[in-house]
Amino acid sequence: MTTRTEAPAPVSFGLITDPTRQHAFFCAVVASEWERFSAAYDRDDELNIEPFEFTDPLIVAQTQDWVAHASKEHGRPPMVMVGSIENGRWVNWNLPELPLPPVPTY
Repeated sequence: MTTRTEAPAPVSFGLITDPTRQHAFFCAVVASEWERFSAAYDRDDELNIEPFEFTDPLIVAQTQDWVAHASKEHGRPPMVMVGSIENGRWVNWNLPELPLPPVPTY
């Protein structure tokens, strides 16, 4: 069992959708990087990005750990894709320790 010496940085989640909203990607970044992250997607006319909240504390904690690990590994704050939905069904879930949550309303 590992003991944390410091709390992981807060993360912000983003919902990225295509114009039809049939495809949705749930991504996360260190909260301090949100403006830069969202600005990158705002430049693409084919994609829409908006803030999104996962309310399950386990999803938030697992994502914070993942982002913290990836930040140390790559030396910069990353963007991670938590999961994706197509036509109202999960097609990808990148937190394998956690069961799929219900499909969010978006």
